[in-house]
Amino acid sequence: MAATIHDIAKRSKVSLATVSRVINNAPHVSEKLKQKVETAIKELNYIPSAYARVLSKNQSNIIGVMIPEITNPFFGEIITGITEVADAEGFNVLLVNTDENVEKEARSIRILREYRIRGLISTPVTGDNKYDRQYVNLFENMNIPIVLMDRGIKNGDFDGIYFDDETALFKITSTLIENGHSDIVMLIGIPHHIVSQRRVRGYGDAFEANNLSYDKKNLIPCEFSIDSAYSVIKKLIQDNDLPTAIIGMTNMLSMGCLKALYEYGVSIPRNISFAGYDRLEIHDVLNMNLTLAEKDAVEMGRKAAALMIDKLSGKSVPNKTILMPELFIRGSEKFPEKTLP
Repeated sequence: MAATIHDIAKRSKVSLATVSRVINNAPHVSEKLKQKVETAIKELNYIPSAYARVLSKNQSNIIGVMIPEITNPFFGEIITGITEVADAEGFNVLLVNTDENVEKEARSIRILREYRIRGLISTPVTGDNKYDRQYVNLFENMNIPIVLMDRGIKNGDFDGIYFDDETALFKITSTLIENGHSDIVMLIGIPHHIVSQRRVRGYGDAFEANNLSYDKKNLIPCEFSIDSAYSVIKKLIQDNDLPTAIIGMTNMLSMGCLKALYEYGVSIPRNISFAGYDRLEIHDVLNMNLTLAEKDAVEMGRKAAALMIDKLSGKSVPNKTILMPELFIRGSEKFPEKTLP
């Protein structure tokens, strides 16, 4: 059983108050008593409770980070950027995962409040979330600095770091159109999802800018998962209904598309063209030469953490920072040499 301050007090024959003052480096403790307590701590291998310290001081050096999808490499890269800055500034990070679930998000907020976090960096849940006043109050009632990443909260006024999704999808779609495509399928995830709506606008704007119209059936809803995207593309292949080009709207959707195309022997760009949004590790591993608009997620994490540090130090900071993804054209956008029947 781990030693407690009661054990330390008993071993060193001093009061609990004296032990507490020594542990917390409080003044007005004689050197003799301090040495007795420190000797007892060493002998009993006592480890102070960080949680108890938080409760006693009603403050911590912890920044809470709340993400919706811990299995998504995009958020892993964000966390890398956050911890890089937090470590350098002497802050610890407490990470929670909400699984895109509003109820779990609410529970996570309560847990983070119990730890007296200094600030919260969060990518809020979307999906079926209606962003009503009760939801916004969950964040506002924390009464600590809040920085959002990648997604905003409708009806809430929070600082944040975002990517220009609309412009990114405009550039991706325009690149395909410039290569002769008009039959372009895009898997859009959940239609009323904030992320989906921004990216669909970019897709539509590209057609409008080129004086073209698009078939609404080419905007295919699905879950934001590899399996869901795989099932959609598999059905298109089996129904002999493939377009000339596919856009993977997220890294997970892209991976699902590529899995189905590879499984059925559909070659990129010989049989079909492809462009995606987000970095894909598989692209680097297999040297697939995919045209992608890539988001620097590590940099987003760094900027979110830096913004939080500024807020905690009382500096005046901008309300929103918009980052621009970079488009890398690598050849997969070219019109197919031979489309499948």
